[in-house]
Amino acid sequence: MPEAGGSDQNVIVSIDVPGHFVRATTVGDLVAGQVLAARLRAEGIEVRLHSEALGPYPTTVGRLAETELWVPQDRLEEAAQILLDSEVRNALAPAEPDCEPRLPPPLELRIMAAVIGTILLVLWVLRIVRVF
Repeated sequence: MPEAGGSDQNVIVSIDVPGHFVRATTVGDLVAGQVLAARLRAEGIEVRLHSEALGPYPTTVGRLAETELWVPQDRLEEAAQILLDSEVRNALAPAEPDCEPRLPPPLELRIMAAVIGTILLVLWVLRIVRVF
């Protein structure tokens, strides 16, 4: 109840209720959030994702691209340990190449490209000096 002469203000009270969700972590994009959420769900922890990228007008730039992972308050410690374990494993894993190394084009193709380039250069020079 408001005091005499006071104003009516909304007060948010945090109550320790089973099933109450708290933010476990924030990651840079939706895909990373979905990967971590899958890891937590595999361990039996319920996860909720909050991100601007999940809305009707997905935003994937800057801080609007961030994704928050929310877990039940009573499972927060366990979730934090799993997330830390995942981060350490990723840091220690050997780097994999993003794609297979590209082989240079075959020698015949390179020679043909050089010949065509030379012919075009000669024709261009002859046109400039108007020999044609």
